[in-house]
Amino acid sequence: MAFAIGAPAIGRLFIHDTTDRFVPRRIRLTPLHARDVCYPHRTRQTASRPVFRARLAARRAVPPRAFLQGLFGVGSKDEEEADATAKVVDEVKKRVTVTLTRPMGLVLEPLTEKNKGAIVTEIVENGNADLSGMLQVGDVLLSCSFEQSEECRLENAWYENIVDELAAETDCTTITLVVERVVYEDDADMLTQTANSKRYWEEKRAAKRKAPKVLRRTPGVEPKDVRVEIGKGALGSGNFGTVFRGTFAGDSQKGTQDVILKNAKADVLAAEELLECEMDLNYHVHAKARGACARFMGCLELGPKDGGELYNGTLTEGLWLMWANEGENTVESLMLKGSSNLATAMRCDDATELGVARHAMRALLENLARLHEVGVVHRDVKPANVIVAERDEGKLKLIDLGAAALCLPDESANAESPLLNYYPGVGPADPRYCRDDEMFLLPEGAPRPTKENAAKLWRAHQPAKFDCVSAGVTLLQLAVVGLRPPANLDACVSELEKMNWDVQRWRQEKSAATGYDFAALDANGGAGWALVDALVVPDRARRVSARDALAHAFFG
Repeated sequence: MAFAIGAPAIGRLFIHDTTDRFVPRRIRLTPLHARDVCYPHRTRQTASRPVFRARLAARRAVPPRAFLQGLFGVGSKDEEEADATAKVVDEVKKRVTVTLTRPMGLVLEPLTEKNKGAIVTEIVENGNADLSGMLQVGDVLLSCSFEQSEECRLENAWYENIVDELAAETDCTTITLVVERVVYEDDADMLTQTANSKRYWEEKRAAKRKAPKVLRRTPGVEPKDVRVEIGKGALGSGNFGTVFRGTFAGDSQKGTQDVILKNAKADVLAAEELLECEMDLNYHVHAKARGACARFMGCLELGPKDGGELYNGTLTEGLWLMWANEGENTVESLMLKGSSNLATAMRCDDATELGVARHAMRALLENLARLHEVGVVHRDVKPANVIVAERDEGKLKLIDLGAAALCLPDESANAESPLLNYYPGVGPADPRYCRDDEMFLLPEGAPRPTKENAAKLWRAHQPAKFDCVSAGVTLLQLAVVGLRPPANLDACVSELEKMNWDVQRWRQEKSAATGYDFAALDANGGAGWALVDALVVPDRARRVSARDALAHAFFG
């Protein structure tokens, strides 16, 4: 029997007759809180009926914890295919709590053949459950509660009683559900808070092992044309990769060009996969938002027999990425030398902190807006990851997409994985440029993103606004010279965390005795503080987007 929570539905109810036999009778079930809401013209998120019936039978045949093989994490894989290697870890389950506005827009069915429990079989598109971005088909109801009422356990209740409970408290506009989502994993180590990240990279490795080995090279980019300038050492080094200066002589019209080269660190977990992800993201940005990031020139991969040695300037075995060397100075390195140095490099006529902050933030927000419009979240925005392209008229460009995520599928791409580095829960982030309790693009408990649900999750959770907090902290550093040294910024962010990022309160508690000069943010009636506040406000729904921030009064 299916029951639509939030829309009229035809249900199938079993009642007893005088001979104690179950007699099916078709009746119309309309919950009291439906309030004439119906979605007959809207589609629903649901598996095909034969496939879902097979899953439901499997669920009923095993304990509640051993369910949903293929529902959690298959992405583009055909749902009817079963992974013969999948295993269930006993007692592994995920509990998700979500508060929904009624009507919810859910369709439920009994969990067991004995009509006990309830499982989500459909989610009405654009209904309140769908818009929350927190539920998915196959979730099992454990409990519900209404405003200022005790929690009602639903786990072992009769299905008809669950339906009655969900339709109760007609004066309440919201209802809080606790659901169980069973996860198929290969080891208990997946139970940590980084489980989604670990699962993502394990699946990437598994897909790579299954695929035929083909050396990746951008047409026209050959190893013989690339040299590594090792004399000055590495240009930079991070947790997963190393960056070098180099030259490229493969374009006869342009002659020998200065380039930036990057490869993955050996024997570092996920380093190679992260570099591959960065490669895919750079190709995407180069095609869809060219100019927002440093100019990507392509990749080349060398096999064991082709690799050279760094000491003589030749590329070693493995994957290498290449960008045009448009400038090696970052906003961070220049602003630490003084606003005048930064202004000169950016071709900015106003060398005051206000002028520099306006010029740099306008360029940064424009670049972020362009990335967000093609579904990319940078996830590591900071002055150290913005170069001043002095060989391209001093334009500011983002670098280092190693932590970035592609959150919306590229419909023109033929890739089997249209989403990149995107999963619920904690991900890579610099704690100085984000909020402690928001180190995620999707919150823990959100459905795993797929090509099919990506647009809904983008609307519901607004992951692009993760970058806006980073932009707000960057504005503080550009406008307030005293916050440019890392130690001072650390102290500021720590204080803001204690104040729940109340920027105006932080400003009021700082006096001239602290040594901070707030003139650039105080100008024009405090327009700078208002923009910082709009960019870092804890509630993503209230936080300004990069595109909308460009119209702020701060830019006058």
